[in-house]
Amino acid sequence: MTYQGKKPGTPRTGGGSGPGTGGNNRSYTRPPTQHIQANKPPKKRLRLGRIFLILFLLSLVFSLTGLALYGFYLEKKVVESTAVTAPLPEGKPVNVLLIGIDRDPNSADKSRKTVMNTDTILVARINPASHKAHLLSIPRDTRVKLPTGMEKINAAYAIGGMDRLKKTTEELTGLSIDRYMMIDFPAFVKLVDTLGGMEFDVDKPLYDPEGTVSLQPGKQQLNGAQALAVVRFRSEEMGDIARVKRQQRFLEAAIAKMEQSSVVDWMKGIRAMSDSLRTDMTIQEMGTLATSLQAEGAQVTTHTLPGEFLDLYGVSYWKPDMAALETLVSQFKQ
Repeated sequence: MTYQGKKPGTPRTGGGSGPGTGGNNRSYTRPPTQHIQANKPPKKRLRLGRIFLILFLLSLVFSLTGLALYGFYLEKKVVESTAVTAPLPEGKPVNVLLIGIDRDPNSADKSRKTVMNTDTILVARINPASHKAHLLSIPRDTRVKLPTGMEKINAAYAIGGMDRLKKTTEELTGLSIDRYMMIDFPAFVKLVDTLGGMEFDVDKPLYDPEGTVSLQPGKQQLNGAQALAVVRFRSEEMGDIARVKRQQRFLEAAIAKMEQSSVVDWMKGIRAMSDSLRTDMTIQEMGTLATSLQAEGAQVTTHTLPGEFLDLYGVSYWKPDMAALETLVSQFKQ
């Protein structure tokens, strides 16, 4: 499934109508030169002109400085300080592990407050030079080898933390993980709500396990809780595989939303989910990778880990087709 990016408009950095803000442009016509008597120089008019110019420059500097300081504050809050990472190679492909944790500190179910299984796992290979990205969805039931034996990959984080999950993903896909980004359910809800919701074509009646959300088919504007129900639902014949396909369609809608949103919008979104977002990416790295996918002709292609269903000892797994996966990954590197 391929998403063809549209040519974005001039990026918005906030309200206002000043230069570079995307507001209403105003033309200025210089008035005709007037002959002024030498003994009456226009000192007051020149002084006011200088004042207006200084005020404009100061407001511009303060606005840019405020945005930079805001980004610095967010980076201190969400970036893992213990993560030791080498700088990303400029213009080279980057592999980012995107993780959704099946945890909700506000849930009435006590087990949901502390559970650390990974509900969603994706590997995004982003090439800033070609403005192309491949998103590989790894079903949570994928059978892999862990220190405890052959398990589902969604248990890797609970068993050995981020290092184990990254290593397991690398062993499975053959792609080295350069960065990661992890959020939980509340963070996802806050992000969607902060961005003003998400338009999505619901394919069938959907509901959440808690029974608080019920959706009917059709294109509609979703709030955060409804969007979460869409990406979680898997009570159907194809189970997690059908859910992965729906998540991929949601990602396409999110990319379209990103093109319509300003830098300030996304900074607000990151702030909203900052309590639950963890990453080893700097704000600058996030911006660089996101901007590369907003260029004219940008392409984002989604894939699902090749494989088949496997029932073993009463447990349902997704058995990877390693030969097909190797072929797929080789296409990512072209």
